[in-house]
Amino acid sequence: MGRIKQYGRRVLVLILTSCCLIAGSDVCAKDSLLIIRLDDDALREAVRGIRSEIREHFLINDMLVRANTTSNEISRKMREISPKLVILMDNAAISLYKRFQKGLPDPSKAVPSVSIMASFMDLVIRDMKNATGIFYEVPVVTSVVSLRSVMPSVPLKRIGVVHREFMEPSVRMNRGYCKRENIELVSRLITRNYNVRSDIKKNLKLLNARNIDALWIPNDNKFLNAGLIQSVWIPFVRQFGKPVIVGVEVLVRPEFEFGTFAVIPDPFELGTQAAEIIYDIRDNNWRAEGREIEPPRSVHKIINMEQARRLFRIDKEKLGSIDKILE
Repeated sequence: MGRIKQYGRRVLVLILTSCCLIAGSDVCAKDSLLIIRLDDDALREAVRGIRSEIREHFLINDMLVRANTTSNEISRKMREISPKLVILMDNAAISLYKRFQKGLPDPSKAVPSVSIMASFMDLVIRDMKNATGIFYEVPVVTSVVSLRSVMPSVPLKRIGVVHREFMEPSVRMNRGYCKRENIELVSRLITRNYNVRSDIKKNLKLLNARNIDALWIPNDNKFLNAGLIQSVWIPFVRQFGKPVIVGVEVLVRPEFEFGTFAVIPDPFELGTQAAEIIYDIRDNNWRAEGREIEPPRSVHKIINMEQARRLFRIDKEKLGSIDKILE
């Protein structure tokens, strides 16, 4: 009986070995990765970019999160597949994973994570262990230089911005970038949060009095909720009559009569960039600590052509440099 059992085990080993040889690295050699994300067109495009670069070397698991998803569900998924690395997409996914990570017996032993498609990446992953990411925000000077080329009649020397205190480092950085192009970034800091509507109105009025040539509106959800957009931003933009630079495509859509121009990361290329980081982390014994957050390497330029044509003179010959023209 013992010989029969021993023979059976040998047969099982031979079968498993044969499966590995037939399937190649797909079954036996690939490390598992977990993508945690919302269900969104741009995020799906980023996933496609990741898959295009790593599917031959990793098993990719895709977990969709919703408003009612909990950190316990993240925990179950982590136990189920034991990923070597987690890719987090959007602020909601990062927030969920942060709660999961804080509940670990030893967070310092957390698997590495790469975060993309989230606002203010340096702030949102600051308290995470073994984490890195790619910025979503593109320096405002990129938008201004692009606008100069297609709107030669608009001076674009002074750019205004209203922001909260947490954005001070970002504003300082952008001010330095702008200075290199002889652009002045004029900022108004809002330090109180108890009356955001009146504070924004007051500071926009003060900015306008300083003869700014364009307005930059960063991706601050506290300032860009539906109520404030309707009651504060859109009325100001209609009276302002000058270019408005925003950080997401939806705010450039002509039906909103809001943003004039946006420069955002190309989601597919953001995915391929994340894939390169994944390989680097693997080669570094699955450690992400110490990596600087990278800027996006490839961007999409989007213009609200209906607004731009109505308010400014457009150099049609230069429109070839714009990736998406919305009318």
